[in-house]
Amino acid sequence: MKQFLILSVFFLAAICSREEDIVPPGEMWILDNVVCFCFFGDDYDFSTHSIRFDSGPNTVFIQNDGDNEFLAPTGSYPYSIDGTVITIEGRQYEYLEEGNTLTLTYVDEPLIADDEITYYYIRN
Repeated sequence: MKQFLILSVFFLAAICSREEDIVPPGEMWILDNVVCFCFFGDDYDFSTHSIRFDSGPNTVFIQNDGDNEFLAPTGSYPYSIDGTVITIEGRQYEYLEEGNTLTLTYVDEPLIADDEITYYYIRN
């Protein structure tokens, strides 16, 4: 029983540290590009949008300056993580952090042809 308890603690610690490694709290992420069935033009400035995660109450802060809102309107929203899926405002995104790049790919509805969208962020 004691070994089971010790293994459980190590397992929970590994899960928690893995989540923090993927979405580090306090880091500012600036939108660099959006890939979707939409057109923003060749010189669209995505950098007016940013996100920052806070692990305390699992809150993401979204900032939009401009004509388009990405992920959600400007504000703070709760988020949850399950494996490699992050849920913000009821929408799920597969996420991948590699170096200074964070990729959020919308988990689309297979029956809707044009709802695929991927956001590429760069650590600020």
